[in-house]
Amino acid sequence: MLKLFRNKYFWLVALLVVVALITIGATSTPRDNLTMVEKMLHELYTPLQSGVAKFRDNGVGWSNIFSEKKSLLKRIQILEGKNQKMALENQALREYKAEALRLQKLLDFKNRNLDTYDMVPAGIIARSPSNWYKTIIIDRGTVHGIKKGMPVINAEGLVGRITSVSQESSQVSLITDREMAVGVILQRTRETNGIVEGQGNSNSLCMNNIPYYSVIKKYDKVVTSGLSTTYPKGIEVGFIRNIEREPNGLLLTAEVQPVVNFDKLEEVFVVTGYRAPAGENGALE
Repeated sequence: MLKLFRNKYFWLVALLVVVALITIGATSTPRDNLTMVEKMLHELYTPLQSGVAKFRDNGVGWSNIFSEKKSLLKRIQILEGKNQKMALENQALREYKAEALRLQKLLDFKNRNLDTYDMVPAGIIARSPSNWYKTIIIDRGTVHGIKKGMPVINAEGLVGRITSVSQESSQVSLITDREMAVGVILQRTRETNGIVEGQGNSNSLCMNNIPYYSVIKKYDKVVTSGLSTTYPKGIEVGFIRNIEREPNGLLLTAEVQPVVNFDKLEEVFVVTGYRAPAGENGALE
């Protein structure tokens, strides 16, 4: 016990306890004036309290920032998902609009020609991969009244003719096929007959057997002549793009640009019957 009293740290702790008790007693009741010791304690305590408060506030601030960032990232993900969904919906709507415009154009064409043609609408379900033979497959066959040799058209003009038929589908040889030939006439002059043949390896046509004296010009429209038993008269085929004289000098040849865009072809009509206007003989019965 005597050894404890001789320890200087014991008296230091005792002194601090006494000061603390005096301070507690002095500050336990409301007073207007503070003692010197209280003022010193306040001055020592205030910076510490301020630092603790700032640290606490900064901690709360950083916590709020991380929380808001996480919330924003989640909202961004939701908005990106909605944006992708809307983009897909817009793409589908554009496709529906394009299809509706095509079908409306075909319907208008059919209505305008009800007195002239009997037509069966058909969709294209396949294309030939060959660059030499130009053929397509349509979703109409014998059960729909389709027969070999029937002409195929669309709202722009002549597409080709049926070359083989099954129950539910048919093959169509396009006029650009190298084995296709169509009798034509210039729409403007009505006096120049010729034969349009497919080139096979391109989407252009060649008009042969044109007399050298023919009044033929660039951009003249070419239509079916109606002199064959396959194609009705007056179906638009294309327009003259270039004219050349053959080596013998007696005939001309012309490059013809088809009016039908075969690369974008999706729907066609098969002509199953033809009634010529008054004064003409129908070629297709």
